[in-house]
Amino acid sequence: MNNLTSPLILPTRRRKYSGFTLIELLVVISIIGLLASVVLVSLNSARAKARDAKRIADFKQIQLALELFYDSQGRYPQSPGHIMWSGHWAYFSQCLETGTQCGFTVSNYTPVISKVPQDPLRKTSDPFASDVSYYPGYPTGCSNGQSYRLAIFLETDHQVLQSDLDGSYYNNNNGCQDSSRGYCVGVGTCGGW
Repeated sequence: MNNLTSPLILPTRRRKYSGFTLIELLVVISIIGLLASVVLVSLNSARAKARDAKRIADFKQIQLALELFYDSQGRYPQSPGHIMWSGHWAYFSQCLETGTQCGFTVSNYTPVISKVPQDPLRKTSDPFASDVSYYPGYPTGCSNGQSYRLAIFLETDHQVLQSDLDGSYYNNNNGCQDSSRGYCVGVGTCGGW
């Protein structure tokens, strides 16, 4: 009998040169794909939480700047008006940074903040472009400058929603409701809020 065709030697040779089967490769690829999906979902969730933490910290910084502004001017800034929310925010930012576009004449202004923070998802540097933006309240009943509202929509159900202002930041808008993840801070009340 020839050694090459012997039933005892032939299986030994096959094992020496064998690799993964197609089924085994598909199972491994499926497991890797599943693990990658889980990691990606977790990563996106962590990114959303980080952006929300930045938004909350930004609002605390802006509130401090607003109090400094109020101490020096005796009133809070009021947007002179714009057709888009991003335009209101642009005027609001200009007011805190330069003392212009405050809705009233500001004299002897010392900037209270060097650069007003923008929403982390905002993709444009044009302050008037329609893009993701923070929202200053702009109801007409608050022209006395003794009140303000700031609003943003959070991406996650952050615990800070339980202790923020509820209601609206403009007329019948439900922007500050916890159910819509609207995070709002401010001082005073005013018609439309």
